[in-house]
Amino acid sequence: LYVAPESLAKLENIEFLRLLKISFVAVDEAHCISEWGHDFRPEYRKIRQVITGLGAHIPIIALTATATPKVQQDIIKNLQMSDATLFKSSFNRPNLFYEIRPKRDVIKEIIRYIKYNTGKSGIIYCLSRKKVEEVAESLNLNGIKALPYHAGLEPKVRAETQDKFLMEDAEVIVATIAFGMGIDKPDVRFVIHHDIPKSMEGYYQETGRAGRDGGEGYCLAFYAQKDVDKLAKFMKDKPVSEREIGTQILKEVIDYAESGVCRRKQILHYFGENFNETGCNCMCDNCKKPKQQFDAEEHLLTFLKLVKSTGEKFDDSHLLNIFMGSETAQTIAYEQNKLPEFGLGKHDGEILWKSLIRQSV
Repeated sequence: LYVAPESLAKLENIEFLRLLKISFVAVDEAHCISEWGHDFRPEYRKIRQVITGLGAHIPIIALTATATPKVQQDIIKNLQMSDATLFKSSFNRPNLFYEIRPKRDVIKEIIRYIKYNTGKSGIIYCLSRKKVEEVAESLNLNGIKALPYHAGLEPKVRAETQDKFLMEDAEVIVATIAFGMGIDKPDVRFVIHHDIPKSMEGYYQETGRAGRDGGEGYCLAFYAQKDVDKLAKFMKDKPVSEREIGTQILKEVIDYAESGVCRRKQILHYFGENFNETGCNCMCDNCKKPKQQFDAEEHLLTFLKLVKSTGEKFDDSHLLNIFMGSETAQTIAYEQNKLPEFGLGKHDGEILWKSLIRQSV
């Protein structure tokens, strides 16, 4: 019997299940239990309560492909599986090549890449339905067989789109994250993120749809500050606790995108796995072509002095306003526009300071 957690808690379903002998419970997508998971669903936290009401000693298995150590602990605690046996395989996908590019002329770059790789199947992820439709239209105008896929389309249309992709009547699917659940096309050769994803788990899950047959898998994401600001704006109206977690999850994505470290090492470290970058075999942009580095010791000392002199009680965006000489309500209220550091960072520019603060935290 396959049931969604949202339906499981309904009284009539519980009464029906009590009439049966439940031999085993499998909780799929178990990361949804945790508020720190990338797809938190409150009803998942009630599963244990329902199982307890159905009978004692019912065996449970919890399954997920994207759980950080923190989320793993949450799952164990919530499902009361403290003595459970843990089966964990490596998060490493050695055949996938990871690359992040700055977002300029994104449509041109996507078209150029697909044209250069004619005949290969791929998925392009966008954050909004509107963008999905726009990108799919641009690709078709340029002679690429692409179909849009998002939750706003009729179920029949979505099913037909999936079939066309599996049967290779369409080269490319342009989709929101709604696409991919239950799709197991082994020869997807590229996954492109037109917009930066909301979480590292989402990124890992979506890029993981490439190269499932062990063959080539190219994972390209476009990164722009504008997209980050948009995602941060979405979170403004959410409750404080949810906003704090969402901000932290987004920061992990930003760190990943801006970093010069081996991409594979960062992904595996995020999921609690140690990895030596020599094992990457130049299968990411940072290992293939290392970024130019500069000595930031002086900048960092200036920043740390400001953190100390302001009593270690302001967040990064507030400190950035001081460096940039922005007269906000807060900087004026605390008379920080009179500090020697006020406006000190204008010469180097906001991008450098933002990046330095992120990488030093």
